[in-house]
Amino acid sequence: MTVLETKRLYLKPFTSQDAENLYALNTNLEVIKYTGDAPFKNIEEAQAFIKNYTTTVYHKAHTTTQTGLGRYAVTRKSDNIFLGWCGLKFNQDNRQVDLGFRFFEKYWNQGYATEASEACISYAFKELHLPYVIARTHNNNTASQKVLKKLNFVFVNNITHHDMPTRLYHLNNEAYQLKEISAKETWPVRHPVLRKGRPLEDVYMEADEQASTFHLGMFHNNDIIGVASFMDDSHEGFTGAQYRLRGMAVLPEYRRKGIAELLLKRGETLLKEKGKTLLWFNARVVALQFYKNLGYQVDGTLFDIPKVGPHYRMKKQLL
Repeated sequence: MTVLETKRLYLKPFTSQDAENLYALNTNLEVIKYTGDAPFKNIEEAQAFIKNYTTTVYHKAHTTTQTGLGRYAVTRKSDNIFLGWCGLKFNQDNRQVDLGFRFFEKYWNQGYATEASEACISYAFKELHLPYVIARTHNNNTASQKVLKKLNFVFVNNITHHDMPTRLYHLNNEAYQLKEISAKETWPVRHPVLRKGRPLEDVYMEADEQASTFHLGMFHNNDIIGVASFMDDSHEGFTGAQYRLRGMAVLPEYRRKGIAELLLKRGETLLKEKGKTLLWFNARVVALQFYKNLGYQVDGTLFDIPKVGPHYRMKKQLL
């Protein structure tokens, strides 16, 4: 089954028939020089890798919301020669999708990495509707850095990845726009997500129109798909310059794409600029782990909000 196709290339899932090529690729010391990967010991090890990858990545991807993610074998249309691999990977630790590629040395400087990567990026943005993709290269891997520059990736900062000095890159999906909006503009998302089945007026919150309140909306192709509201509200159990998060919601078809995290991080940035030191809120139980992953802490025990359900109070020190 072909996953992606370009003018010169096919990108397909690895099969057992690719084991010999993958073994050769991953035993080329020049190819894996900056990857941190150990070379395969034999073809059997490459075969075992492909079998495991098929189960843990391809199968899992096609049975979850991460459909189509994975590294794929890249072959040339004209002669069906295996050139290397390219694809998207979901990183469980930071819940981000990265672009990766690796080609035999004799196929470098022929535009194959760029061409295959363009197809993957187009798929990520137009089919999966991801708001951004990241990429990483070893600090000394100037060849890969040139490819990322051609693809319009922007350098973010230097990091350590797999114990190696690494450059982190970021590419935004221009179909998305995050901006401040009015309270009423939050309703098309608040209502079906937070107040489903209840009267429309139930989405209104008492602090919505206060001058100190600000609302953020994420738009995709000019349609609003995610919202969050930040209100000047202090909890008696906390100290410092406080704000409260309310009405965080993302439409179902746009979840697990990093939208909520982008909304929250933009809000945190704006609050820091205002000199606010703490953000708190009441979190639904189903969202608890999401907030924990972003550095928020549970304060107190589980409690119930009438007509809404069980919640935990959470907080995060901003400054």
